[in-house]
Amino acid sequence: MRTATRRITRKDIRQPDRFVVLIRQFVALAKENQTALIAGVAAFVFVVVALAGWSLYRGRQNRLAAEEYARAVDLYHEGKYKESLDALARLEVYSSTYYSRMGLLYAANAQSALQNSNAAVESLRRLLDREKKDPLLRQTAYVSLGYAQEQRGQWADAAQSYAEAEKITGPLNADASLGKARSYAQAGNAKEAIASYKKFLADNPDSDRASEISVRLHELEAKVGSAPAK
Repeated sequence: MRTATRRITRKDIRQPDRFVVLIRQFVALAKENQTALIAGVAAFVFVVVALAGWSLYRGRQNRLAAEEYARAVDLYHEGKYKESLDALARLEVYSSTYYSRMGLLYAANAQSALQNSNAAVESLRRLLDREKKDPLLRQTAYVSLGYAQEQRGQWADAAQSYAEAEKITGPLNADASLGKARSYAQAGNAKEAIASYKKFLADNPDSDRASEISVRLHELEAKVGSAPAK
């Protein structure tokens, strides 16, 4: 049985297509809201251009920072620490880049090599203020800060810096534990030094320094055991 179909009349043919109707409705709406539509299109174009411009600017800043950073690092590895510091200082122009933050670490190392521990501490504190995300860079900064504070005889501060580095999971955890133990021992806090040495041995049983650290630990324990009770 054939299904009855609706006959298309001349009237139906003369009626506008649905798509055409929608286009006409859109045009009419645009005419009614012409000012708002132009403003919206202008805002969209502005955002697109601004984003493209910012992307180009950031790319150029990163490229220039990378070139300055490479020059500074080359000078550092050549032992030209003062020249390296001059090059690293120019990275401040690109303070928003990662190279600038890495530059502060190299600046601290160069300053330590020149026996300027005060400047090294300042550079590392600036680095820690700027870098809040990269765990490796933060751990390295804390360990370097601990070394610099040891150079200044600030044993309690050094122990605290090493403790902060120890909280961050990374390749310098063993150095942080030893630095903390060493600083506590220098500060006369044998109890905390013993705890730090024990932690190092527990975390690094196969370390090449395990025997050396065990000797230090026994010496501290003997010293504490022989101290007169108060």
